[in-house]
Amino acid sequence: MSATEMPATSADGNLSARLRESVLPLWQRQLQHPFVVALGDGSLPRANFEFYIRQDALFLDVLAKCFAYAATRSEDHAEIEQFGRLLLNTLVVEQDLHRRYGERFGLTPEQMAATPMAPTNYAYTRHLLTIATTGSLPEIITSMLPCAWIYAEVGTHLTGNRPPAPDHPYADWLRTYADPEFDAVGRWLRERLDLHAERLPAEAIARLYEIFRISTCYEWLFWEMAWRQEQWPV
Repeated sequence: MSATEMPATSADGNLSARLRESVLPLWQRQLQHPFVVALGDGSLPRANFEFYIRQDALFLDVLAKCFAYAATRSEDHAEIEQFGRLLLNTLVVEQDLHRRYGERFGLTPEQMAATPMAPTNYAYTRHLLTIATTGSLPEIITSMLPCAWIYAEVGTHLTGNRPPAPDHPYADWLRTYADPEFDAVGRWLRERLDLHAERLPAEAIARLYEIFRISTCYEWLFWEMAWRQEQWPV
């Protein structure tokens, strides 16, 4: 996307809001993806959810590293500290969720870690790592933002801001991503991106639109990967 192709400024005016608007049809389609719908109503087969959990645990290992890379690009001490907290939170809170489901499925942490990355997961994490190792701080934040933002919206959408039923097979997952504390992660990333973007030239802004689009596409493909239990060709 060139600078001249960027969407017009929305009423909000913030870059993060305009980024979301630029991919809104795909963004909204995620709420109707069969994996997401079945996850919400509890009808998702255990095999699909186990596949998803094992792949997501691998994804989070990479996401944690991306927060570390983001910290190295910042000169703001408070910002560096927050990236550090997000790294630890990813390792401790979200991976604890995966560990608990792993135990429920009879999987050891070693077995979870030994899971081969599915093609889409491999491609998505290589996208994130490429941006993390070669990109600017706004680019790194932009690459990670769809993950945090979409999951908060999915969690809220599936629960309707009500606690899931105690017998829901995926109640822990729903509670984690519907939690306002998780939504705060995406809000903070949007605030930092909007602040840093104020000083960027048009060409750099255009690059952020492309990064955001790619990450959003991979978020949709991640659901699809788990729904199909994607495998490498033999």
